[in-house]
Order: sequence, then C-alpha cells, then structure tokens
Amino acid sequence: MIIVLLLSLFIFTDSFRILVYSPAFAGSHTNFMARIADTLTESGHNVTFFVPIFDEARSDQLGVKLTKNVIVMEKSEEMKLDPITVDNITATYWHITVNSKGGHSLFEPVHKLTVQSCRSLFSNSELLETLRAHEYDVGIAEPLMTCSLALFRHLKIEKVILASSCPNYDSVMAAMGEPADTSYVPSIFSEVSGDRMDFADRLENYDMYSFMIERYSQMYDDEAKVYRRFLGEDFPDWRELIPDASVHFTNSIPYLDFPRPSIQKTIDIGGISVDLEKIQSETLNGDFDRILDLREKTMFISFGTLAKSSEMPKNYKENLLEVFKSEPNTTFIWKYEHDDVRFAESLENLELVKWAPQTALLNDKRLSAFLSHGGLGSTIETVFLGKPTIMVPIFFDQCRNANMLSRLGTSITLRKTDLGNFDKLKSYFHQILHNDSFRKNAEHVADVIRNQPIKPKQLVVKYTEFVGNYGPFHHMTPYSLKMPWIQRYGYDVLLFKIGAILAPVVLLAAAFKLFLRRFFFSKKNAEHVADVIRNQPIKPKELVVKYTEFVGNYGPFHHMTPYSLKMPWFQRYGYDVLLFKIGSFLAPVVLLAAIFKLFLQLERFSVSAVKKNK
Repeated sequence: MIIVLLLSLFIFTDSFRILVYSPAFAGSHTNFMARIADTLTESGHNVTFFVPIFDEARSDQLGVKLTKNVIVMEKSEEMKLDPITVDNITATYWHITVNSKGGHSLFEPVHKLTVQSCRSLFSNSELLETLRAHEYDVGIAEPLMTCSLALFRHLKIEKVILASSCPNYDSVMAAMGEPADTSYVPSIFSEVSGDRMDFADRLENYDMYSFMIERYSQMYDDEAKVYRRFLGEDFPDWRELIPDASVHFTNSIPYLDFPRPSIQKTIDIGGISVDLEKIQSETLNGDFDRILDLREKTMFISFGTLAKSSEMPKNYKENLLEVFKSEPNTTFIWKYEHDDVRFAESLENLELVKWAPQTALLNDKRLSAFLSHGGLGSTIETVFLGKPTIMVPIFFDQCRNANMLSRLGTSITLRKTDLGNFDKLKSYFHQILHNDSFRKNAEHVADVIRNQPIKPKQLVVKYTEFVGNYGPFHHMTPYSLKMPWIQRYGYDVLLFKIGAILAPVVLLAAAFKLFLRRFFFSKKNAEHVADVIRNQPIKPKELVVKYTEFVGNYGPFHHMTPYSLKMPWFQRYGYDVLLFKIGSFLAPVVLLAAIFKLFLQLERFSVSAVKKNK
C-alpha cells in the first residue's frame, strides 16, 4: 500500500496539466494533434483535448484514443446560419491551381470559420471559466489560427508549444524569426519543382511565400480584432504570441525534408502519427486479402479524403482506365466514392472500393505500388512502409510533399493536369511497376526513417516536460524580429560592401557583451541557466552515440546537403529576385520618364520647325 501511495504521489507531482487546442475541420490536422495528446497522456500527463467544431461532419472524428478528457465547443448560431463544410471547400480542387497568382479564394472559407469560432469562444464565459478552473501548466496548439494562443494568454498559461501538422507554415516561420531562404527551400504551398530552382521558380517561390505571409497576417489580424473586443485593445496580438512560444513541433522528418535553416525552438517530430506496432498487427479482411492474390502485381490508388476521385474530370478517368488496360498483369484497387461505377464495368483488373485499409495495404508485401495525392499523412505512411509511389498533388502542400519524396528516387511526381496526357501517364505507371530501383530506394528510405536516432514520441514527451519545468524561453526568440527588413536580410551590408569593406566585429562584440550581461552576469540568472542547461531534453553524450551509430548504419546522407552550396551567391541570398523586383517597380517609372523626355524633344522640334518656317 505504501509503495502504491508513493508511486501515485510521484506520478502526480511529476505530471503536467496540458491543454491541447485542436479544431475539428480536417482529418490530417486533427489526427496529428490527437497523436500528440495521446502520447502525452500515455506518459502520465493530465491532458485536456479541446475541440472547437468547425465542420459538424467531423465532430465524431476527433482522433484521440487514450485521452479521455475531451471538451467540445459546438458550432455557434452564427456558424450554423452560414454553414461551411470541408466538402464544400474542396469540391473545386480538381479545377483550381493555387499559386501566387491564383486560387486565393480557397482560403476564404477557413478564414471565415476561424474568425467566427474565435468570436464564439470568447463570448462563452461559462466555457472560459471551466477551462480556467483546470489551471493548465502547458498549452499546445497548431498555429493555423491564433485565437488559441490568445486563449492560453487569457488563461495565464505562460508555457506554450506550437505544433504544425505541416513541415512548416510560412507565416509561422516569419513570425518566429526563422529564415525562409526561398532561393532553395520551397514554400509550403509552392508548386515549384523542388530545391533546384531556376529564376522563374525562385521568383514564384518568393511570391508565394510573400503571399502566404500577407494572407495569414490578414486572418491573424481579424482574429485579433475579435479577441481584443473581449480582452481589451492592449491585449497582445499574434506578433507577440507566436514568437513567445517556447517550442515549435513540426510534422517534418529531417532525413526526408528539404534541407533548410531553422532556429533552436523548432523540433521536427514527423512520423509521430504513424503507429508501426499497430499497423504491423493489422490483418486484411477476406476481400482485400483475396484481391491481393489475383495477379502478379497490385497497385492501390487513392486521392485522400478531400479530393474525391468521383469528382475528377471525365478525361482523367478515361485515361486512367486505358492505362489499367495496358497493364493486364496488375490488379488496380481504386478508392472511388460514388455508387455509379458503370464507366469501369468492362475492366477485369480494376477493383473499385469506397473505403480501403490504407496502412494495412501499404504494409502488405503483395502490394507493388501506390498512387497518392501527396497529402503529408499519406506521404509519411508511404515512407515508413517502403512503397514506390506515383504522386499526383492536387492542392496546397501536396506538391511540396511529392517533390520532397521524388528526389530520393522512391516516387514519380505527376501534375494533376498530366492525368489528361495518356502517353505520360502510361509511361509513369510502367516505370513505377517495372523499374525495381524505385522499390529498392523506397525500402532503404523506410529502413532509415524507422531507425531515426531519437523517436518522435520521445521528442514530444521530453520537450513538453522540458518546457513544463523550465519554460518559457524568451531569450531564444531571434532578435531579427525587431530588425527592419533591410537589416535582417543583410541588404544594408550588401549596399555598404559595394563601396567599402565592412568590419562588423565591434557590433557583434557589443551585442554579445549585452547578451552576456543581460542573461548571465547575475547569480540568480546564472543558477537558472545552469539548471536549464543541465536538464536539456537530450543529453550531448546520448546525441553523440545515437547519431554516430545512425550514420554508421545508414549514412552517408548526401541528399541532406543544402543545394544552396551549388548556387551562385547572388541566387543563394535572393539578390537576383530582389533586383528583379526593384527593376519591375522602376521599369514603368523609367519608361514614363523616357516617354516624357521624348515628348519634350518632339515639342522642341515642333517649335523650332515652326520658327524656321516663319
């Protein structure tokens, strides 16, 4: 009995009360946040999963399995009067291209839902009191919206963690002070072909990055207007709330993602949503087991839950059917949502299903290949389970995900418009089914990813506990956030270098001296810093051993070398794009000046001609 009591006391005193904010509007986002919540619950922490309902169709798809303390905020009357569903939003995805010049209307529904939900939250005083009564130690939220961060500040939760279900949001990177390096790091929604960009790609990537920052800034500002009406006009907005977060979890895998610079607050936990033990214990039911034995090869086709196969253009479907006919020794399992399947009745090697056990299929050795839309969840599952893939990105981050994978030789990327090109489609299907190098590369990458030195669940637990014990870490916020853009990106230095050689040693020494004086030269601060440093989540010796063994087993990792090393300096730092932007701005002015000058010359010529005639 004494042992039980002591154990209970130990668990109580060492666990944290954690609030996880996760709106119900898209499965991939909800599942990612649910996995974080369940991981922390499994580690003995007291987790509350708070779910504002954005889409009622997903109100019973919350994703949590171990976390039992779930608080649901139903849709407000305002939201019910103007219902917006994810299915309504995605109906046009087959026909719209999202880039810096178009497709921007797709952001409007989410913008509207976010503002409405924020108003619903802060007008619900009873709910706010319920949340306040829990006295949470740590708050975790996805920075797709910032009303959650305002809620944490209102509840006096000082220790905050951001968790992005994507590799990273451009708007959050900028707000956190993380460098973008758009010259070789694709923007989250950019359609450029990868990290090896020509000038047109770099220009588009820069424009898309700039658009995303501007678009999300508008949404964040509109949220701030809402919560400031309830909390006061002097309440901090997202420009303070986002960088005040102690840690930023991202759904990125360092050995898979494009190499990029990051700040110390960014912790990559990609793969946390993949439960390998559960997947490997799954068994296929009779129908799917039978289908996999029908032919020599089997290929699974799914465009995810948002972009429905039944809504794709007719000529795309017809081309796919012709490709299936050209591979008679392959069975194709196609996730197709509609009851009317008469268009495909004549094909013997096609199985149309409304639902499929995706992970169980991908884990089965009899499955030869996968055609995917490139959603991050499916992409990571594909990587872990080692299947060669054709990626057909439809919208948002899917193009980036597809290019991220294809550079490793495990997949082929097709634009969705290429579904209208039969010859290209047939060629790519033949390659993925019959070129064994894709399978070998996919299996090698799976072996590497499964054996990362530090597992995602371990990172989530250790860093959450680290923040709970020692956060917040305001001194880890980059000073760049307070700098004018001309200084932050070094343009002032570049301009000065054109005329002279700059010696920054004095400025750096002064800044370093100020940093030391502020954070270290006092006994209290010194003791606190020592306590933090001694209790880092992962010890240096452990890192040395694990990463050395990882390199010994799976290295070298040539694909992790930033492509920037092969770029001329003026491209690497984006100066060519900057000069082009300046030139684009000045060109009309110069042209107008030239026209005006020509007009004056013509006028003078006319006057002199008249005088001569006289």
